[in-house]
Amino acid sequence: MPVETAKLSGFCFGVKHAVTTAQNMLEDKASGKGSGDLVLLGELIHNEIVLKQLTDGGFIICNDASSVPEGSTVLIRAHGVPPSEKEILESKGCEIIDCTCPFVSKIQKIVAKAASEGKNIIVTGGKGHPEVLGICGQAEGFDVQVAVISSVEEIETIPFPLDNCILVSQTTFSAEVFANICAIIKNKIANNCIFDTICSTTENRQKEASSLACQSDVMLVIGSGNSSNTTKLFDLCKSRCDRTYLISDVDDARKILSEGRIRPGEKIGVTAGASTPEAIILEVVQTMNENDIKTNQVPEDASFAEALEQFVSVKRNTTVKGKITWADTDYVYVDVHDKSEGKIPIKEFDSDPDFDLDKAIAEQQEVSVFVKSIKNSDQGKEIILSKNAVDFETNKAAVKEAFDNKTPIDVKIISVVKDGIIGSYGGVDIYIHKSQIGLGSEEDLKSYVGQVMNIRVTKFDTEKHRLRISGSHKVIESDERKAKAEEIWNTIEEGKVYQGKVRSLPDFGAFIDIGGVDGLCHNSELSWKKIRKPSDVLKEGDIVEVYVKSFDRETKKISLGYKKPEDDPYYNIEERIPVGSTVKGTVVRLTDFGAFVQLEPDLDALCHVSQISSQRLEKPSDVLKVGQEVMAKVTKIQPDSRRISISIKEVAPIDPEIDESVADEAAPEAPEATDAPAEE
Repeated sequence: MPVETAKLSGFCFGVKHAVTTAQNMLEDKASGKGSGDLVLLGELIHNEIVLKQLTDGGFIICNDASSVPEGSTVLIRAHGVPPSEKEILESKGCEIIDCTCPFVSKIQKIVAKAASEGKNIIVTGGKGHPEVLGICGQAEGFDVQVAVISSVEEIETIPFPLDNCILVSQTTFSAEVFANICAIIKNKIANNCIFDTICSTTENRQKEASSLACQSDVMLVIGSGNSSNTTKLFDLCKSRCDRTYLISDVDDARKILSEGRIRPGEKIGVTAGASTPEAIILEVVQTMNENDIKTNQVPEDASFAEALEQFVSVKRNTTVKGKITWADTDYVYVDVHDKSEGKIPIKEFDSDPDFDLDKAIAEQQEVSVFVKSIKNSDQGKEIILSKNAVDFETNKAAVKEAFDNKTPIDVKIISVVKDGIIGSYGGVDIYIHKSQIGLGSEEDLKSYVGQVMNIRVTKFDTEKHRLRISGSHKVIESDERKAKAEEIWNTIEEGKVYQGKVRSLPDFGAFIDIGGVDGLCHNSELSWKKIRKPSDVLKEGDIVEVYVKSFDRETKKISLGYKKPEDDPYYNIEERIPVGSTVKGTVVRLTDFGAFVQLEPDLDALCHVSQISSQRLEKPSDVLKVGQEVMAKVTKIQPDSRRISISIKEVAPIDPEIDESVADEAAPEAPEATDAPAEE
């Protein structure tokens, strides 16, 4: 019976690192290094066989730090722990070997930072799961709330407002459920507060398992029912393949065979959780291939690994697993458990810039490959392999699933073509017409090359044996904009403040997008000063804070304000410059009826011509000039009409200078003296 094993099966990096570290600790203890008890803080792995090996070797398992013996050497598993647990261990003088998975550590840091900033925390994951407890523990000691949800329905149970919180996820949470939760919750909290912290290995494991389940008659998921990632794999595969079975070891596999649940010739797909050792996976695969095994002559004393190599049969047009061993200028060589190595054209790796070939060779990385051809010659067997063929089929199935379910996917833009761009999803090309790039997208298509774009697959056509796939980022933006618009119209009120983006600047004002809806900010609401055009204040693309002045739900019109009351030169004017106070200012303009004096930037007061001098003036310019500093008394303030009156003469009148010669001529002559008596 044909058996295909998912390439992402078994130990993930975090679990493998923790198990290897534990085994090394046992070896050190056996050689006399170190002292004190060896402690696992919680079950290191959801696998009884591995746990028994570790406890038989000398480890003891403690479920919490308070029960750990003093002076122990404590291994923290990949799930991580809250800071309070580490503090207890340190107080007991324990040596801590921290094997927290890097992906989990990243989440813990995100939560700790957000909590220190006073933000509430939402975690998607299993309530009570050790990893989730460790994540939630990062908020201890801060005045914030934490909510754990595992479904879309539970969003309504979150006990705090969503306007000041972040969203993170357990690393092994369902990528599909997380995407559904994000689709709803991202309209309520800022995008930069949503962190997709699902482990990329977990997400890719789920995608591959989903694709394999769609192609299989029977699906076997190997792992423990206590493992979060294993149960999610099972649920995912079960939704794609009705005959999906969760098994823990080869005995369960034999039981399924003995009960006749698998018929001859049916295709069997095999995947495994992150806590499943490779030996168990290989043993299950061996059992499924039992009919083929009987045709091989294997020595009775051969090891399991040696026997397995005998069981592998490399055939044309099949998919097999092998380890990358070395490379030359033309090919990458793979050990596919045959007498001759297979080879992959090295150019296949050029299309995947994220693949580190040097690292793959150094670590003898395992890959799934398609056997394109097998040729026998005098020099031996030549096996031509293809990695792209396997990746392409897996990724094509994922793209088809995304098309069927209308699920967005991320693609990397690799080239520009006529009227559009090409995005790649693991080697599957997707055409995006320039009109579908985005709302108000740039015309320079080359600027998108190298970027990652979130799209929805809008066309998946295999007619005439030619694959044609199209996608659109614009529809995602449009849907998001509609959802945001609905949210705005449900919650809008006068005076409410929004952060918006300037979309256009007609002569009469600025249209500002406040999140799915455009509002108009008239020129008169842009500045307290008189402006000629809105570009005197704003430019397209500016992110600004505006408030609602008025709105009409029927006509869908919103009037916005940008200028702030506190920026008004007349704001609080009667308190800042009360009537009767003495002020200092600069003459900025002279008219026949008075002088305008600037008291503050954009704040002028009028001194009437009668209030300048103690003498009668024909015009202010007789004693004043522009730029001259004066002292004056505030005599009247009219905030509504935006007028201030001042008097210079009440402080220090400025009188015209008198020409003495002219004064002498104008003076009357004194009467001559006489001896005549005055009239009575």
